[in-house]
Amino acid sequence: MDTSYRQPEISPQVQLQQQQQQGPEYQFQYQQQQAMTKSSSNSNKEDNRPQTPEEGAPAPVDFSVVETTLNHFEETNTPFNPKDVPIFWHIPKAGGSTIKDVIGSCHRFVMATEWGITDGHDQDADIAIVYPSVPGATSTDRSPFVNVDTTTLTGIQRAARMGFADSGLADAVVTPFLWEANELFTDTAKGRFFSVFRNPIDRAVSMFYYLQVATWEPTYSPDLKEWTLLQYATSEKVENNWMVRQLSNTLGGEINDSHLALAKDVVRRKVLVGLMTKLDESMTRFEKFFHWKYHVNPPNQEVCRERLTKGGSNSNSKNKKEKPKPGDATWEALTAQNTLDIQLYEYIEELFQEQAALVEGVPDDYRLIDATCCKCNPATFPPEGFTCPEAVLN
Repeated sequence: MDTSYRQPEISPQVQLQQQQQQGPEYQFQYQQQQAMTKSSSNSNKEDNRPQTPEEGAPAPVDFSVVETTLNHFEETNTPFNPKDVPIFWHIPKAGGSTIKDVIGSCHRFVMATEWGITDGHDQDADIAIVYPSVPGATSTDRSPFVNVDTTTLTGIQRAARMGFADSGLADAVVTPFLWEANELFTDTAKGRFFSVFRNPIDRAVSMFYYLQVATWEPTYSPDLKEWTLLQYATSEKVENNWMVRQLSNTLGGEINDSHLALAKDVVRRKVLVGLMTKLDESMTRFEKFFHWKYHVNPPNQEVCRERLTKGGSNSNSKNKKEKPKPGDATWEALTAQNTLDIQLYEYIEELFQEQAALVEGVPDDYRLIDATCCKCNPATFPPEGFTCPEAVLN
């Protein structure tokens, strides 16, 4: 039985068109594909990524890459070390924006994201905590960021050169890059992956409808508004087994059950998983595992968290559309493009249940237990100390 899955060939013109029709949340995937294409043509550089031949069957999968290429990330089943840096792998249209905002806006952690280089901080020579301005706001406390951008390949390389890992400045990192993010850390300053996953069919449907209405995206294209979901599902724009390709580091060419097996191995060993269908429970687990408590203003922080986990960030709640039904043409087309991802997601659902043991005995309201309030009068602080976000107004 042939279990190989080939990514449809896409011309450079169509690739550019896709990039222009997708917002910043998705452009990094195009950039990553381009980066891989360029690096594979450079024979002078060592490339230990799983390679796919231009013709014929998929290349054999090397499972040792988990040890050699993700070696700066701790195994999920090892006890959490407060020196480890939580790093959120942001999967598009899977609830990631909500988790990102809960961590940054509600917990008020020092974050490493794309915001760190705004206000000209991409020109900074030394690594530091900065307080970028908030567009359109006039009286909002600014949030702290490390002056790096962990959402692009060049940003990751710059952060590594600046000594990001050993600086210990970031409370949490956000990136769309799994394998490349290994460069951010070292043998003595490691990262801890966590992420939120979504049913592949639901994610594909959400992406299509998001792209239809995302007028706020600078590369928004109105053409998709006239498309049907079936047109999208059978077009070159639809993703093909996105999660397996990302987790197996095989973005182009054919993939098969071996790539699925590698993806399962990576997510089992390196990722604390959450589910979009259980977003509040997932956030609670992250807080318990990473020992996150409120330290700024607990009542306000809890209100912020509840608002986001119940309503979501960047949600398309006003664009409720009928989903394809099992057996119809659209469902079958999307299933054909996500056969391996569906199997992976079923495994992740099982893993989510298994990983509950990692926080067994930790109360669900851990974030509130012995919480402190640096914004109160008088201010209180935890025994280990805490740097209160500066009251820097726009």
